[in-house]
Amino acid sequence: MTVQLVLTERRVDLTESRARNYERLRSRLAAASGLAIDDVHYEELVPEQLTRADAIVLSGSSAPWSSHEPAALARLGDAVRAADRPVLGICAGLQLQALFAGGELGPSAAEQRGFQPVTLRDRSDLFRDLPEEIVVFEDHTDEVTVLPESFRVLASSATCAVQAIADPARRWWGTQFHPEEFSSEHPAGERVLRTFFELVSS
Repeated sequence: MTVQLVLTERRVDLTESRARNYERLRSRLAAASGLAIDDVHYEELVPEQLTRADAIVLSGSSAPWSSHEPAALARLGDAVRAADRPVLGICAGLQLQALFAGGELGPSAAEQRGFQPVTLRDRSDLFRDLPEEIVVFEDHTDEVTVLPESFRVLASSATCAVQAIADPARRWWGTQFHPEEFSSEHPAGERVLRTFFELVSS
């Protein structure tokens, strides 16, 4: 099985600190899946890279959406939809999934930073084997404001109504939080990553 990690940060915004975050994401995806992780910047993506993969992960991004080239995002959307592969969207990756399916985004009521509680509303797949409330790492200033009809909300919090989504027909899952940022005190994110790869292989 192969996993394609798509870095949604613009290359021009890829600072040394951000590159370290992506390296941690890559290593934690590898640990959760037991597989090698290929990565590519979305601006340089060749659609065949996604069709050859068994699963796709769309990363987070620190740059505001207004700084991204709309045509490049549209090409990414076309490639993800055409690949017809299971997808995990993380933070900005979740927001892109919603956009690619016809949803809308808007600014968060307040900046979301650090470990915060999230309530699980549906524990039938991505959040199976987890308690009703988990503590996960947040780092976002935008959120989904209009969810496409085909999606269901899996989790929410007091400050963000759409903390996780799923579209079972597409085999798309997404988390507004960062599951790769877990710790011994707050281990739920690791379980989410492992469950995604279990869903892909089932």
